[in-house]
Amino acid sequence: MSRQWRESLQAYLLLLPIIGGLLLFAYYPPIRGLGQAFFDWDAATDKWSFVGLTNFTRMAHDEVLLNSIPNMLILLFGGLVIGVTVPLIVAELIYFVRDPKMKYFYRVVLLVPLVVPGVVGLLVWNFIYDPNIGLINSLLDYLGLESWKRGWLSDGSTVLFSMLFMGFPWAAGIGPLIYLSGLMNIPTEVLDSARLDGATSWKRVRYIDIPLVTGQIKFFIVTGMIGGLQDFGRQLVLTDGGPGYSSMVPGYHMYKQAFTYNNFGYASAIGLMLFLFALLLTIVSMKYIQSDRG
Repeated sequence: MSRQWRESLQAYLLLLPIIGGLLLFAYYPPIRGLGQAFFDWDAATDKWSFVGLTNFTRMAHDEVLLNSIPNMLILLFGGLVIGVTVPLIVAELIYFVRDPKMKYFYRVVLLVPLVVPGVVGLLVWNFIYDPNIGLINSLLDYLGLESWKRGWLSDGSTVLFSMLFMGFPWAAGIGPLIYLSGLMNIPTEVLDSARLDGATSWKRVRYIDIPLVTGQIKFFIVTGMIGGLQDFGRQLVLTDGGPGYSSMVPGYHMYKQAFTYNNFGYASAIGLMLFLFALLLTIVSMKYIQSDRG
């Protein structure tokens, strides 16, 4: 054992800065935040007061937080449906392209939007939804559908669905490429057998492709749920949770409690509940979504 340690000493020493940085910047902040959920912290005086479960009982009476949960669920599950199905459809279409050069071209086209900062994309969509000079209302004017015009982000009845529509046609990014890599790894013997059995394209997709890319589907479900629970970028940049609280989500409410109202203990309690919810959904999805790939 001591010989193995001596032979690996250089690797251990080189890993120490990485592990130290990981512990300091990746593990310490969330662990401290989880513990801080049971305290009331005064940032000005750095005074800590143990309050037990007070922050958690407060959540049960926080109307803004309670009303933000349905908004989060709409955005979460709507985003999951889009994030799981659309990239798979795009990947299937690219997979059926026979020309290698065109297949390579489409893969490059999907990656180009990643070089644009996300905030820029949100601001572009903010312009598209502008009630005065936005693209959507201008198009409705042109089609003679003035009665359909809305302040898409300032109308409580449309703001959530407008947020879901952002990013249309939802095809850019690495999602289709991850699915495509799974499709390209399907054994050719399986595809040849399906072809000899007379399987149509739809039956091949349903009975071969989808079962064999269940691992990728699980990946997108898990990461989509975690990202959906944490995400509040659209609220931060575009709506401030409004109009009223019609687009408020728990993540943004947590952010405002911490950095607007200095309620760091209460914000940490909200963060702990989001963490537990994300952990529960992850465990359930990992247990019940099984891949057919051997």
